[in-house]
Amino acid sequence: MKIVCDENITFAKEAFSSFGNLALLPGREITNKHLTDADVLIVRSVTEVNEALLKGTKVKFVGTATIGTDHLDKNYLSDNGITFASAPGCNSFAVSEWVITAVLELISKFELNPKTAAVIGHGNIGSKVTKILSALGLTVKVVD
Repeated sequence: MKIVCDENITFAKEAFSSFGNLALLPGREITNKHLTDADVLIVRSVTEVNEALLKGTKVKFVGTATIGTDHLDKNYLSDNGITFASAPGCNSFAVSEWVITAVLELISKFELNPKTAAVIGHGNIGSKVTKILSALGLTVKVVD
């Protein structure tokens, strides 16, 4: 199996090389010619995945190491039997931890002793922030 992967995906070699022949390329430079004999394409949002990129290739799976899918022509993929996957929530723990760190820094800097916090948005990140703030003993009001 041939896998073409954006070279800027962290640990791509470690994650994918055991599954087949791995080609690491700059995401902005991946072209149809790189994919003629590829079975799998792994990208980030800098690679537009559409008919121009995939037509006449053997690609049957596209993975994106991103939350969003705006760079994928999902209709083209579906119409051509190409499975795809994205990575929603992939960085939500890191962002949640950063938010909590920022909140704790503000609390200490301004010598605050809050008893209640508001979390605006309760998706991947907001729900994690809510859990952490609750564990710290705060009453959390959620607005979603």
